[in-house]
Amino acid sequence: MLASVLFGMGCGGAEASSSKPTVAVSIFPLYDVVQRIAGDRFEVICVLPPGRTEHSYDPTPREVAALADTDLALAVGLELDGWLQRIVQNAAGDVRTVELGPALEPRRFTPAEIGVIGGHDHGDHDHHHGSHDPHFWLDPVRMADAVDAIVDALATLEPSATDELRQRGEAEKAKLRELHQAIETASQRWRRRDIVTFHGSFGYFAERYGLRVVAVVEPQPGREPTPRYVEEVVGALRGAQSAALFYEPQLDARPARIVAREAGRPIFELDPIGGTEGRTSYEALLLHDVAVLDEALR
Repeated sequence: MLASVLFGMGCGGAEASSSKPTVAVSIFPLYDVVQRIAGDRFEVICVLPPGRTEHSYDPTPREVAALADTDLALAVGLELDGWLQRIVQNAAGDVRTVELGPALEPRRFTPAEIGVIGGHDHGDHDHHHGSHDPHFWLDPVRMADAVDAIVDALATLEPSATDELRQRGEAEKAKLRELHQAIETASQRWRRRDIVTFHGSFGYFAERYGLRVVAVVEPQPGREPTPRYVEEVVGALRGAQSAALFYEPQLDARPARIVAREAGRPIFELDPIGGTEGRTSYEALLLHDVAVLDEALR
């Protein structure tokens, strides 16, 4: 069994010692969906510890060693979590890594999401990920589209469980469609539609639910924006009088707080990863963000 599950959620610090096939998943939102599909036929480990950012994860030797029995790795891909394959190969050797994002017809970042505001290029648009947006999991419809690939990957480890996995996969799709409908209904309450996010993580969500990202605070997550760029973000906020400003709990909020102070705007938290108290399921994470948007966009 998983011997040590940090905060009881299977993310960061879990050690696999079971004879069951072990699946390492890069981030919490994927982990939560994968473990529900996997059931008790697999040991599923979430690699990124709670509260850490997927953009600059550097595991400890103990965290690497905990993945020694990995049989399969599931990642987002699209230059988001390449660290997973490196960690798993160091820990367990030549293990197959399945990247889910590239097969989902990923959207491209908009200019605003990579730091181009009003046509002004500040050199901050060399985005960490490249041109394609990897954050598909923040759209439950896209997440449902990834379910079949998850089922197929798990079935390669346990072919005898294929029918069982497909049944659970279909049930998971139904749950995700229901979640989408709930968010769609909630989005009708939002009178305002412009948002300034901390980095370009909420593009899929915005596209699905009729929001517009007018700027981001940090085009490269974890790299402090230049003073000139901060001025541009402040100007974008002032120019879009109804825009709401957000930070992310996994990253240093100081640049967003500077923008909020200079623009005279309140600031709200949007969480792209979850796995912490009150956000211990994929659904709870997205509904938390919906509740924040209810407050920010009313």
